[in-house]
Amino acid sequence: MTKRSVDRIVLAIIILMAVLLYGSAANFTGIARTTSAKYVRFLAVFIGVLSSGQLAYSLLRDRSLDKLIVTTHWPRFIGLLVALVIFAMVFETLGFFIPAAIFIPVVAVLLGFRNYLAIGLTTLGVLAFVYIVFIQILSVNLPGFNF
Repeated sequence: MTKRSVDRIVLAIIILMAVLLYGSAANFTGIARTTSAKYVRFLAVFIGVLSSGQLAYSLLRDRSLDKLIVTTHWPRFIGLLVALVIFAMVFETLGFFIPAAIFIPVVAVLLGFRNYLAIGLTTLGVLAFVYIVFIQILSVNLPGFNF
């Protein structure tokens, strides 16, 4: 299987999941219909639009027939998986912002980025985006410490 075909299959699955996620918000009952449903719909639309854009880009870009090689990336994949598990374990007790402030730079370094200024600015940007959109605009209560 080529990289291009794997990319397109994964993007199509993500788009399908975004549509299903958006539809599932209609089944929310009570107060969740007005609070959590807004959050779920926002995520579904955001993920669906970004994945659709990426799929369109994939259909228009080069016609590479490179094979997908996963085995050379196992150490990096295992490191990312361990970081994700640790993030999930401490998320409930420490909240979102403290673990994310550590997790995002760790993942960036594991992926091979070495521009520490860009990593720091990206981390601050993601945290600010989450704060503004989810806490200020959507009034979502994230676990743990909130501003």
